[in-house]
Amino acid sequence: MTQEQEYDSPWKNVLDQFLPAFLELCIPELAQTIDWSKKPENLNKELAKMDYRQAVGKRLADCLFKVWLKDGHEMLLLLHIEVQANWEADFSQRMFIYHYRIIDRYQIPLISIAILADNNSKWRPDSYQCLSKYTKLNFEFTTIKLLDFSSQIQSLVEQSNNPFAIVIWAHLESLKKNPANKLQIKTAITRTLYKKGFTKDEIIGLYHFIDWVLALPKDLEVQYNHVVSQIEEEQSMKYVTSIERLALEKGQIQGQIQGQIQGQRAILLRLLSQRFTPVPQHFFDLLNSANSEQIGIWSDRLLEAKTLQEIFDCDYADLAN
Repeated sequence: MTQEQEYDSPWKNVLDQFLPAFLELCIPELAQTIDWSKKPENLNKELAKMDYRQAVGKRLADCLFKVWLKDGHEMLLLLHIEVQANWEADFSQRMFIYHYRIIDRYQIPLISIAILADNNSKWRPDSYQCLSKYTKLNFEFTTIKLLDFSSQIQSLVEQSNNPFAIVIWAHLESLKKNPANKLQIKTAITRTLYKKGFTKDEIIGLYHFIDWVLALPKDLEVQYNHVVSQIEEEQSMKYVTSIERLALEKGQIQGQIQGQIQGQRAILLRLLSQRFTPVPQHFFDLLNSANSEQIGIWSDRLLEAKTLQEIFDCDYADLAN
């Protein structure tokens, strides 16, 4: 599993599981217009195909959902998670590019939402403008700055049973980067899971996000695992333990994913070698750094492509440099 996958997968998973809770907490007026009796349709695979130019390793996650409104109409939600701490010059332009590509593909209304999970309070992009004497373009999108919840997160968690409040709490604690009390914070957040009356699936989903975003050194992780076992004994809830079993399963799953990706790479490489001989080393390097979704996109292009550049959508000269 690549660093990029490890970073964005927890965010994608938690939004997929808790999309209604996210909107009810952060954009309640929008949440009220959606018919939640119809399960949102996850379109992340289709989104990945439209975003094939994205640089490997960029620390963000993007989610695309189709939802149904109470009036019966369909609508798309683009959730763009930006977790970089630094200002990015082309962020708003990137939001606009996402927007028009998706509109062009689906031809139904789209709401673009940027979730800024960085720790720069002054960075708040919410629009993109392209102005000239004869053409004016002004694209505005909704921005949710998680840092804005800092002053109210404790009271929000205490007074609300919204599971996404736990997500924001855990993320805000991770921004502090204070290992001295991270064990105590992680323990407090975990204890809260069992006091809110969440379902088993909700607790497990939140636990995995917390465990990822507040990762501990090995010595503290042992202490944390012991505390989780105690909590579950007290609450008579064997949801996330035993820790040893979970760790084993996690390792097995990661091994399976790695094996699947290696298999995809081997198949694509064999097909490339049959059609294009020799395959330059630059393309080997690009293939070795790609994730499963990207390899799938390149495999789809292989049928019609006449050159390697068409498959990888890049300039060989640029790669050579």
